Amino acid sequence: MFTKKVARLADKLRFVSVFALIALLVVGFLLKDKAGIEYFLYPVYDDKEVIDSVFEEENSFVVMYPNSSEDKVKATTEAIKADKDVVSVTTYADTLGVMLSVDDAVQLLSVQFPDLIGNIPPSMSSQVTAIMQDLFKTYLKKDTLDGTERVEMYGFICYILGDMLVDDSVSNIVKTYILSDAALKEQCDAALLTIKAAKSQLVGENYSRIMIATTLPKESDETFAFVERLDAVLKENMGECYVMGNTYLAYEMRASYSDEVNLITLISVIFIFIVVALTFKSLIIPTVLVALIQCAVYLTLSFSYLAHLEFYYLAVIIVQAILMGATIDYAILFTNNYREKRKILDRVDSLAAAYSNSIHTILTSSSILFFVTLIIGLTAKDPSTVQVCLAIAIGSFFAVALCVIVLPGILAALDKPICFSAKKWEEWSAKLKQKYRKDKIPE
Repeated sequence: MFTKKVARLADKLRFVSVFALIALLVVGFLLKDKAGIEYFLYPVYDDKEVIDSVFEEENSFVVMYPNSSEDKVKATTEAIKADKDVVSVTTYADTLGVMLSVDDAVQLLSVQFPDLIGNIPPSMSSQVTAIMQDLFKTYLKKDTLDGTERVEMYGFICYILGDMLVDDSVSNIVKTYILSDAALKEQCDAALLTIKAAKSQLVGENYSRIMIATTLPKESDETFAFVERLDAVLKENMGECYVMGNTYLAYEMRASYSDEVNLITLISVIFIFIVVALTFKSLIIPTVLVALIQCAVYLTLSFSYLAHLEFYYLAVIIVQAILMGATIDYAILFTNNYREKRKILDRVDSLAAAYSNSIHTILTSSSILFFVTLIIGLTAKDPSTVQVCLAIAIGSFFAVALCVIVLPGILAALDKPICFSAKKWEEWSAKLKQKYRKDKIPE
């Protein structure tokens, strides 16, 4: 009795159902590109709030440029530093490659090697400066200094901690002091290895690095806008270079995401259309069923946009495949029951019979799919698992709702062409069999 009432209602609203499907398809298609898509999922630690209260979140970019472009680095880094979202820019020229005067070198060594120089009292300042001047003379192989000399920090420190200590022709108080203390000598050796390792992080055999630190989120419109500004600066100042980082990779993935999803959608739609067309021997039925399930995909993305959710890009692709491959079975089951009953019953009774024969199977199977994925999505710890399961749960809900609520009315609205195609196929099939049998009968 209940199914008969539902069938009558579906029949009365059959043209509304057609309009509803078209409207949902259009709205879903327009909103799907506005859905928030994530390209990397980062683990959420239990003590994230504590960590964030101490350490500011940092989003880093690494620019690889050929060593032949070293003369362009200064202009490039100055342009990058001028960006409002940049916290720091690290290059070899700004760190290990910085040029030092005598006073700069004294200050550097007092900070980096306090055991060697320590806090210099004012009374000792002139003596320490004289010692540094002597080191400059030895390093530059000069007898006198005019005060304009500058030395590269990396080469100068490597000389003091390395070559100077093994050069028998050199004799000064710093060398004597280091070699007389085994612990200090060990500390200097460790410092030499550290500074060489640091240089290898910035300068390679063919390429060197510019390291950029920002406090931007890993993925957001603001972050992607910064990527575009960074691209413009690098193209204008540097020419050939390569940018690395999770955000930059996400930006490139976003650029190709729509085309890739559209290609996947097209391929799945074509193949499923062919399978359903061969199954029902009709072109109208696969058009309706594929449009119905594709509408469920669009509604899933539209829901994420309206609910301010973000879906992992793989979740969207997986939902596309699962909804097309699994939930379309519900639509096929209902349509097949309707068309079979339509051979002997009227339109309303055929809908009622289709409901009676299909609804139990549809709701049982879809409930398992929906609740299992929903529970896993709400309880799992792994973010990718959560995203995929929640997307499947939402998508399966929309697919089943469309199959149970909208599809019956559409079948009723398209009753004549659907039944006509089935009848014509049976007539053509019968004629073909009859002709085949005649050809087989010997004369």
